[in-house]
Amino acid sequence: MNAITLIQSQGEARADSRVLAERLGIQHKNTMELIERYAGKIQQFGLLPFQTEAVKKPGARGTKHQRYALLNEDQAYFLLALSRNTESVVGLKSSLVMAFREARYGMACQALEARKLEASQSGRRLALWRYEKPGAYQHVAHLREQLQLTFGLEEVLP
Repeated sequence: MNAITLIQSQGEARADSRVLAERLGIQHKNTMELIERYAGKIQQFGLLPFQTEAVKKPGARGTKHQRYALLNEDQAYFLLALSRNTESVVGLKSSLVMAFREARYGMACQALEARKLEASQSGRRLALWRYEKPGAYQHVAHLREQLQLTFGLEEVLP
């Protein structure tokens, strides 16, 4: 089973339409025609970003610009649902499920590490507070004494 490499785009894992076309064994222009034909339906599953890349083919003059789509998980599954369930499509669906699962796992691990770091920082702040707390309590006690002195003077005065 060949793994599919996903692209991180704005904090979300996305599948490149060129990679999907290659894995399906069809020309990318056919995949793009399918995406454009069902763009309204595909956009129901989220923003459908298109990218353009300059491609220079060996032996050809100049460069061509190739337009491709970056599909989120639901959009990629919808696109594959439009294809017949041949061996290659079923294999691609399986690979895609695993790729998005691994991406979710990776993002969850990153979030956990960020929470650990935050907790560590909070722990340091708590330890610092514990160290400074006796001084803070002394300061509050001193302020109370000052307030009581003021109140005490008012009671003595007629």
